[in-house]
Amino acid sequence: GQAFRLASTKPLDEFREAKTLGLTTKPVLIGPVTFLLLGKARAPGLDGLALLEGLLPVYADVLRQLAAAGATWVQLDEPCLALDRTPAEREAYRAAYGYLADQVGGVKLLLATYFAGLDDNLDTALALPTHGLHVDLVRAPGQLEALLPRWPAGRVLSLGVIDGRNIWRADLAAPVAALERARARVGAEHLWIAPS
Repeated sequence: GQAFRLASTKPLDEFREAKTLGLTTKPVLIGPVTFLLLGKARAPGLDGLALLEGLLPVYADVLRQLAAAGATWVQLDEPCLALDRTPAEREAYRAAYGYLADQVGGVKLLLATYFAGLDDNLDTALALPTHGLHVDLVRAPGQLEALLPRWPAGRVLSLGVIDGRNIWRADLAAPVAALERARARVGAEHLWIAPS
């Protein structure tokens, strides 16, 4: 009987505030599957992913509002995709992002994973209908070798090469070789450099 509704307009308000200051920002939201996987249930044995169908219209509404306000990109953080996932959980990602792709136009989605590599979830991440993917090369630098040969043309690849937990200790020369390989494969216009 759980019903979801938008309880705050904070992401939209902050996007509009930045826009009035002349700043084009990329709003960041926790992704719908990670939201449910990290949620706590009062009822014992409740599968949080059973609530996905009821949650997705709220996400679609927020994304439409951000698009109407002028957002061109929205980042959906799905760190749980970088953990071991069951086939049912992988299917939840496919269902969620398939729904959002069908329901929301006018804004590009960047799926962000971090704290680990995609490993067994790489196929799932690449199959999702998003406009870009962010991966953490600080915690999992080896995933780039598996990712690049399979990278779909025209999609943005965001590489987390600066440790977001300690930016001051960054060795800026260290990721250059990886970034050059990525640029050669995806093109400079589709490569973003980001914190982990």
